[in-house]
Amino acid sequence: MGRVILLLWLYPLAESATAIIGFGRALARRSKLDQSGATEAIIQITTIGNYETVNEIIATVRSYDLPFPYAFWVVVEPGIPNHYVGADEVLVVPEEFVSLARYKARAQDYSRQVRAERGLDRHDVKILMLDDDSLPTRKYCIDVVGADYDICEGILTPRRGYGRFLSHVDDLRTFNCLTICSFWQGIGHPVWVHGEGLCLRGSAEAIVTWNYPVMASEDLTVGQNAVERGLTWGFVWEYVQLTSPFTWHDLVTQRRRWIWGNIHALRHGLVPPLGTAITVFRWILGLTIEILVVIAFALVPLGIWRPPSGLLPILLVSLALWILLFGVAAWISAEGEGVTLPKRIGNTLVGVLLAPVTSFLTSAVLIWSLFKGRPKKFEVIAKAAPSVQG
Repeated sequence: MGRVILLLWLYPLAESATAIIGFGRALARRSKLDQSGATEAIIQITTIGNYETVNEIIATVRSYDLPFPYAFWVVVEPGIPNHYVGADEVLVVPEEFVSLARYKARAQDYSRQVRAERGLDRHDVKILMLDDDSLPTRKYCIDVVGADYDICEGILTPRRGYGRFLSHVDDLRTFNCLTICSFWQGIGHPVWVHGEGLCLRGSAEAIVTWNYPVMASEDLTVGQNAVERGLTWGFVWEYVQLTSPFTWHDLVTQRRRWIWGNIHALRHGLVPPLGTAITVFRWILGLTIEILVVIAFALVPLGIWRPPSGLLPILLVSLALWILLFGVAAWISAEGEGVTLPKRIGNTLVGVLLAPVTSFLTSAVLIWSLFKGRPKKFEVIAKAAPSVQG
């Protein structure tokens, strides 16, 4: 058992390798970022209100002066007033619309059918999916629309309002994008898939659809089934800027929805067998490693446990690389418009110092969410700071 624990403690060596390979592969395939043949794009936000954040996203993306034709679609449920400024289309999902999917995935499925009716389910149409709290960089928009893949995405970073404690908890999301998504999506088979910034061809969306009996984790389901249907996956080394939860309650609500959405998709065979095996294995491995690495930070320095002397140097290197990867994640997140270099350095150092804490909290929330059980409804969280919400 001790050897297994030692092996897992050394896993950051493998994570560093996958991050380097993912980065190198992304650089090597830059030539594919302007070969998609896309003639137009649809940038879509699916929401249930949240006018302040949606309008801000639309205005910011429009300020990018993107070098391709595009239309902004906002997709909402019945009864949501149209107060969206700058949207080219506001689609209201009819109450009578029938789909296997529920909630957000049902709305996505409706917009897919609208595109099919309008002849937009073509190879030369790219669809960029955004959440109502996610803002892609200008280069992200250009890269994913230009990328010669059927489906692709990039790196999540909690840049919007970064520096709050809960934003540092989201450093682990950036960490996972650097070490997992960049490698696995880069070789054509994702493990995790996130809806923020997911970009797919109109023809690919027509093949894979959103029509699955899910109430959450539609991104994972669609992303994994895309591989099963022979669609090409890719990864771009650019950023989608997130807004982290504003309260602990919202953080737990968000993570619980994700976790149980994943469990539902995996248990009910909505994800193909290979994708299920890879996802479950990495999920269990990741949880175990995060717990053991945090334990190592306590046991080794305090002298409570000492590994064999011959392995101590490599264990320390492994822990140092784990910290360095967190530092890279925090450095990416600490960048932002108007952020001074001293502030960026300060936020990065805080992110590094909080690495064991944020890892522990992420694991604790996962375990608590499993213990608490599946949510009985699709629970949403606040997308704007309390002082901003109308």
